[in-house]
Amino acid sequence: MEEALHGEHVRKDAWWWFLTAGGLVVGAYLLVSAPVRHVFPPVLASSATAAIIVGICWNRPRPARLWYLFAAGMGLFAAADFVYGSFQVAGTLVPFPSAADVLYLSAYPCFAAGLIGLTSASRGSKYWVPLLDAGVITLGASTLVWAFIVAPYLRSHLSALPLAVSLAYPLADLVLLCMAARLVLTTGVRSYSLALFTLWVGATLAADALFYSTLAATGEPIAEDVSYVLWSVSYLFLGAAALHPSMAATTRLVPRNEERLSRVLKAVLILLALAGPVLVMADVGDVRDEPGHATVIAGIFAGLTLLLMLRIMLLADQAYARARQAEEALRERTSLQRQLTHQAFHDPLTGLANRAQFSKRLEHGLPRTSGTVNAAVLVIDLDYFKDINDSLGHPVGDELLITVGHRLLGTARHSDTVARIGGDEFAILAEDLQDTPAERFAHRFLERFKDPFAISGDRSVFVTASLGIVAINEPITFNDALRNADIALYVAKERGRNHAVLFEPSMSLAQQNHARIAQDLRHALTRTEMAVHYQPVVDLSTGEVTGVEALVRWQQPGRAETPPELFIPIAEETGLIVPIGAWVLREACSKGRHWHDTVPGRPALSVAVNVSGRQLQDHRFPDTVRQVLSETGFPPTSLILEITESTFISDAETASTRIRTLRDLGVRISIDDFGTGYSSLASLRDLPVDIVKIDQSLVLRGAADVNNRLIQAILHLGYALDLDTVAEGIETPDQAERLHALGCPHGQGFYYARPMTSNALEAYLATRATLTLPNSDK
Repeated sequence: MEEALHGEHVRKDAWWWFLTAGGLVVGAYLLVSAPVRHVFPPVLASSATAAIIVGICWNRPRPARLWYLFAAGMGLFAAADFVYGSFQVAGTLVPFPSAADVLYLSAYPCFAAGLIGLTSASRGSKYWVPLLDAGVITLGASTLVWAFIVAPYLRSHLSALPLAVSLAYPLADLVLLCMAARLVLTTGVRSYSLALFTLWVGATLAADALFYSTLAATGEPIAEDVSYVLWSVSYLFLGAAALHPSMAATTRLVPRNEERLSRVLKAVLILLALAGPVLVMADVGDVRDEPGHATVIAGIFAGLTLLLMLRIMLLADQAYARARQAEEALRERTSLQRQLTHQAFHDPLTGLANRAQFSKRLEHGLPRTSGTVNAAVLVIDLDYFKDINDSLGHPVGDELLITVGHRLLGTARHSDTVARIGGDEFAILAEDLQDTPAERFAHRFLERFKDPFAISGDRSVFVTASLGIVAINEPITFNDALRNADIALYVAKERGRNHAVLFEPSMSLAQQNHARIAQDLRHALTRTEMAVHYQPVVDLSTGEVTGVEALVRWQQPGRAETPPELFIPIAEETGLIVPIGAWVLREACSKGRHWHDTVPGRPALSVAVNVSGRQLQDHRFPDTVRQVLSETGFPPTSLILEITESTFISDAETASTRIRTLRDLGVRISIDDFGTGYSSLASLRDLPVDIVKIDQSLVLRGAADVNNRLIQAILHLGYALDLDTVAEGIETPDQAERLHALGCPHGQGFYYARPMTSNALEAYLATRATLTLPNSDK
């Protein structure tokens, strides 16, 4: 592993070491005056060739052939430098043209082909824009090339072959400039590799311009060492570009989104476009005295003008296209804003107003002061809608909701607001009822439920509804209006459903509290008001914590904690126990997995979770348990599901079937509150359970012989059936001692620990090995 990391580090920094080593060689070239110094350029060119090949092997660009073209071109440069340097080392005159010139000129097509390939790999819809800009740059540069290189060569007395070779170099440089400019203008300089690549082209062109312009003007190159240094540095830049890790991305460059001309590019294009006229006006190289030269420069200028006109036309087209795009984007944004506004205030299933829109309409429609305004709020809840979902499926349930919504909308007046405010809950705001009593107005909606609802598949569904009515004749808040309507709805359900009940202040406080709890309980999970506390289960002989029982708690902001015995029955009644129970199960298993992983030096804790009869009736409950265990990674053998004894009696067949399915998952089943009188001890052998929890009432009855014999009977039968036994509600040392003496293996209660938060339990487990032992005071 260390060798692999070291190799990766070497690859990452290889380009920098290559530049550093090459810089030292270039420095040596400047310091050494002997002819041997001419060996350095071919060495650098050969090293750059090798660096390109190594970079291809390391970085694996796709397609690699483009970089192999650069390697071939650099290899030709290395061979040419070797030929050229051998003459200089030998002290002999370098012939012109020579084999070195053939090799040099052969390298340029390789470089140009590689540059074309890189640009083609990034070709997009804006391909012609950078090509035009590159053409302007190239034609502008060609004006300078003609004036300072080509024209002097044409005035010289060179024969045809030397003249052709001399002119080939600047022409090759113009091609290289055009291809490089097109690449940079198409993609931009987005990586270190491309930046080094651009420096290679720039150094090469600068060296050629200095060398050949002075050679053409004077017959001898001026500052020849500067040109050699620039060539040598260009080799280093190309080799480093290939070694840099970002080299792999150069073959899949993405065109820039920017279409406008930058300030720098504008300045470059303007200066190059004006170069021709300036040269003619300044009479550089006596061009005005030679009509041929002036004609060529005029032709270049005409070409520049044409390209600039095309570029302006493209800019105009782009500006028009951008304006159209902006207009279309604005139109789409306006349409999207309308859609979002509609979605924000309408139910996506039925298309009716949603709770937010109903709240807004209700706040607007409520009277601000006492008066004669006669308005009403109706809350409608479908009776036994869950049974339709369970028996016919959720698609049919959704279709029924849509049909109910349409029927309510058809029954309402044009000025009424009909909304869906919950799963199967609808609400209606009726303003200005004039002399119509709110109760009579509500019965027109109740009457519509007498007819069946047609759904797809040529089927009809009968469903009734319960209505809660609030007559509004004085100022009232939105929350109070809905709360009162929910109280009336609850009373309607209590009266046998399929009723409409008008809210009256005289309705009992218990009904109001019940309705408030039912209403608030619907949002308890989404508002993160629920929490899980954990009470330890201990080994009565050692005091060691062997497990915990998960207990749900409900704490609303600004209110006292709602006791479980108050909200659990309401959750059972409304069906909210199913999502709440699933949340408790997931939370407990997640914490159990965490404790298994983080609490050192302790056997894996079991976690007991209470399961209601409503949950057990849900055919999806085993799948919920399986999914939670899979998501949390909690071992099934450490999960205990506690089911009350009454659940077995109320629906023994369904309960036994569900429990066997759960036991097949590997979880253990505990029968809770055993001994409360619902079943006999003999029935234990027929119950598919693993643990029996002795009810607290037996523990609290004292040490009477009858009570002790009953507890012993449960313990003996549990032992005979290989069932574990846990005593609940141990509150005193005497109770703990008595149960331990009777042979009860496990217990829990306030004597050992009260239910606590997960963080408190984790700290408790980490700091204490055992809880209070019986006989601890002896």
